[in-house]
Amino acid sequence: MKKIFLISLMALGMVSCDDFLTKDPLASFQDDDFWCNENNVRGYAMGYYAARFPGYGSGDSGGVMSQRQALNDDFTNTTLSGFASAPVVKGGSWGSHMTNIRCDNIFVDRVERVKDWSEEAANHWRGIARFFRAYDYIQFVNAYKNVPYYDHELTVESNDLFRKQDDVFYVMDKILEDYDFASKNVLISDTKTGPNGQVITKDVVDAFMSRHMLLMGTKLKYDPATTSGQMESVAKYLQAAKDAAWRVMSSNRYKLCPSFHDLFSTLDINQTATVKQEMILWRQYETSQVTHAIMTYDRSMTVQGHSGTKDLINSYLCLNGMPIKTTTGVNPQFKGDKTATNEMTNRDPRLNQTFENDYYVEYGEYPGYAKSGYKRWLFLNKQHEDDLESTQSFNVTDAPIIRLGEVMMNYIEAAAELETMGKYTVTQDDIDATINQLRTRASFGGKLAKLQIVGGQPAVGGVVFDDADRDQDVPALLWEIRRERRVELVYQGFRLNDLKRWRKINYLNSDLYPKKVIGCWLEKNDQYKGHILCDENGIVTSNAGSAKGAGYLKVSMTPRNADNGYVLDRNYWECVPLYEIDYYRRNGSHLEQNPGWPQSGGTDEE
Repeated sequence: MKKIFLISLMALGMVSCDDFLTKDPLASFQDDDFWCNENNVRGYAMGYYAARFPGYGSGDSGGVMSQRQALNDDFTNTTLSGFASAPVVKGGSWGSHMTNIRCDNIFVDRVERVKDWSEEAANHWRGIARFFRAYDYIQFVNAYKNVPYYDHELTVESNDLFRKQDDVFYVMDKILEDYDFASKNVLISDTKTGPNGQVITKDVVDAFMSRHMLLMGTKLKYDPATTSGQMESVAKYLQAAKDAAWRVMSSNRYKLCPSFHDLFSTLDINQTATVKQEMILWRQYETSQVTHAIMTYDRSMTVQGHSGTKDLINSYLCLNGMPIKTTTGVNPQFKGDKTATNEMTNRDPRLNQTFENDYYVEYGEYPGYAKSGYKRWLFLNKQHEDDLESTQSFNVTDAPIIRLGEVMMNYIEAAAELETMGKYTVTQDDIDATINQLRTRASFGGKLAKLQIVGGQPAVGGVVFDDADRDQDVPALLWEIRRERRVELVYQGFRLNDLKRWRKINYLNSDLYPKKVIGCWLEKNDQYKGHILCDENGIVTSNAGSAKGAGYLKVSMTPRNADNGYVLDRNYWECVPLYEIDYYRRNGSHLEQNPGWPQSGGTDEE
């Protein structure tokens, strides 16, 4: 029986923070009496886990590692989601962020009321409280950029209840202060709360610090509104990401799992030492108690509506460490893409550990097909594929929350971004400590060539190379780092945020990038006559109904472009709900709308 720590609001002293300023979050007990001992503080903290670390979803649309991340160029489907075209009038996430921040500030305040505990314990819980505040404020600024910053509990009597937005750099500095305090004070091990990997520890703090400082450091770096004078702050956040990642990497408390696939398909991480050694924080599941459904969608018999894109498949390197096509020609190791065997031969082993080694095409020999033909099996434990717990929403494989592999990628990307700013020089040691470690997982058999730096450029075996499909706005070395991140973190909930922070959501525009909506190669016969085929540029070569021809599956005939709610400049920051703007105005204050969204048009209803 698994011991579950990250699954529910534990009965001990749990707090429900309901709608912002509508209910007392401490209504279930006497406030002054509750904050009297460490056990109660521990209970309050555990109430955060399920919402902040959701793991896998209970269905195909839930969880950060969901099958259905429609706004993602790693997925394609017959219909493509676009960004919201209408402004948010009432609702959105503004209120929920404010609610979370209020709960955080109550936590920060109330730990000071506890007596009769050691200074070490007091500082640990102060650090935990400030970690969660930093965590929640990152979500807030990532959504809306400029937001009001509160470091104290809000009530209906608070004088600053309708505080104007603070500049994002001011808020980020406050977040960094919280992270710094938490990193210095949260314990390396907190066995009274739970085992490492199941509770917040210093390493968890540093790992998330690396993730979040990279997230906002790059998003602000590429934001055209960021001034040259603000770039020093950007560099500070990126340096913080790099330093935090290094603290985790150099602690020697974690090792890479030999198998990439096992990271996402293990029934019980706690009992699997080879997987556990890479996990900094993970979520456990238990039959009939807390379950999910992500493995169900990877079963051989299950149809995958959202499936891999040709663009994603092409991003995997050949074993010689070079892309399938460089500026000097087609990679000699690339065997072509007219059969699954050829396409998956001599490729980065993560390709075979993420996708099935055959094309699963509708009306083909497989009853469980993928719309693109590229069928994912990353989350499938094939040994237990036919068990009841592998069907519907009964799945119990454990979910990584944050792991060493990601931290390594955070480190090397932050280092490379600092290099573009003249703040650092990426060395071979940096590459060897990160990307080359990932490329030499034991299950890869030492087949994937290591990355080198020659004259500041990516190289293999001393030979500099350049991807023929590289975005020319992105330096060659940074391009390779981003490619490595894409395949190492594929389908783990990062891609859309990555595109946003790089200011590259234009990659989702299928008019500009047709490989985002095409699938595998298919030679038509009567069985496949219902399929539409195209060339690499997305140009139709065989319409539905024709029993002749060959080409790539045209998965979607509806492009994602400006005609269906896709507007680049507007899509990087969320719309501040018009009701909130109006509500602030009626209370003598002002909320500034994000670019591209209307400043007014809300409702006057109370």
